[in-house]
Amino acid sequence: MNVLIIENEALAANRLKKILNDTEPTAAIVDTLDSVQSAVDFFANNPEPDLIFLDIELGDGQSFDILKQHTIQSPVIFTTAYNEYAIKAFRLNSIDYLLKPVNKDALSAALQKFKLQSQRNIVQTLPYNQHYKKRFLAKRGTRLYPICITEVAYFYTKDRIHWLKTNDNNDFMIENNMDELEGMIDPEDFFRVNRQFIIQYNSIDKVHAWFDGKLKLSVKPAASEDIIISRLRAGEFKKWLGK
Repeated sequence: MNVLIIENEALAANRLKKILNDTEPTAAIVDTLDSVQSAVDFFANNPEPDLIFLDIELGDGQSFDILKQHTIQSPVIFTTAYNEYAIKAFRLNSIDYLLKPVNKDALSAALQKFKLQSQRNIVQTLPYNQHYKKRFLAKRGTRLYPICITEVAYFYTKDRIHWLKTNDNNDFMIENNMDELEGMIDPEDFFRVNRQFIIQYNSIDKVHAWFDGKLKLSVKPAASEDIIISRLRAGEFKKWLGK
């Protein structure tokens, strides 16, 4: 379970880390952030974690300001010293609302809620994941083209437009965004390496070690920009390659 902590107070962040480590030893804390801007930057360059602990009062604003710039899909456990935000928090994708100082029992109960919700989501989505999309109706100019999934080298986003690149190096516009595509295509064959690219296994040409534990990917046909895989995503990508 990958966990992101967004907490303005260093002491509160350290306390939360310690209790989380005691309660859920297998949890991996991917980062600890302390401001709205650092959170927005994180979400712009990294896949979302499995769970977010989110303080409401941050140094440069409230955590609700993050949601004005990025739609968070991950479940959230709010942590705060104030209880007046509870109603607003629960209107969002919230698992629980913990008042500081967070104690072990409250955190354990919140994590149990998260696990139960995750199990329900898996059961609800399982029948649909058995039927992956075989064709896309794509656009080039004013014409529409049916593209078989076996012809797709990768999907990508550029200038807020979503595209697919075919094995014979043609680009077609599609209506589905990256989040939607992830649920439509077979994860055995495709992997979302970052927010801009979903790569088909056979399109991978070379994988290069990059700075700070990141990876740089070369694909065929070549992409118009560098494809960088974050340190957080690199481990999962390597496991996928070795399946």
